[in-house]
Amino acid sequence: MHPEIVRLNSSQIPAAAATLARAFHDDPLMVYAIPDPSERTRLLPDVYSRMIRFGILTGEVYVTAAAVEGVALWLPPNVKWTRENIEASGMHETPNIIGNDAYQRYREVVGREWQARERDMIDPCWYLFLLGVEPSRQRQGLGGALMRPILERADTDQIGCYLETENERNVAFYRRQGFEVIVNGEEAGASGVRFWTFRRMPKR
Repeated sequence: MHPEIVRLNSSQIPAAAATLARAFHDDPLMVYAIPDPSERTRLLPDVYSRMIRFGILTGEVYVTAAAVEGVALWLPPNVKWTRENIEASGMHETPNIIGNDAYQRYREVVGREWQARERDMIDPCWYLFLLGVEPSRQRQGLGGALMRPILERADTDQIGCYLETENERNVAFYRRQGFEVIVNGEEAGASGVRFWTFRRMPKR
């Protein structure tokens, strides 16, 4: 049986942010940006709560029903990264939350990923901005279930999907979801963080 997946409501933002913080605590990007583990534990829930608010404003956020054990944040084709949306979500405060040095390290990686996305995401695509599952619940089918609502809609509408990861162990998982690798483990500048990007063409 597939787990029940529902749209997130605003009252679930703290629980969803806490789940993402645990899911990404040891992610290479976050380890590079915020090297101290206790600081990641303290800061990441606030960081992810703002990303989730941005997702609510501009896209669609899905969670597991009942307990929030996984979160998928999708941005639609031609999403608007406007200052108004960024400020309304609170994402503009991220440098103040994690500190400017950490934010510059974060931007060093995601800026390179953005360049790759602008280069390779030529046609309108759904963009998987975040996908995270509670560590104790990983490898149990929740990630695929969380992606399914948009993958099915993308197939119906004949629209592609795009994502990136900084964790090599995710590559096989995304391939199983029908994605093909575009950028294969390229290092982001001198950060030492590698990233992979993926595209999924709609099924006919």
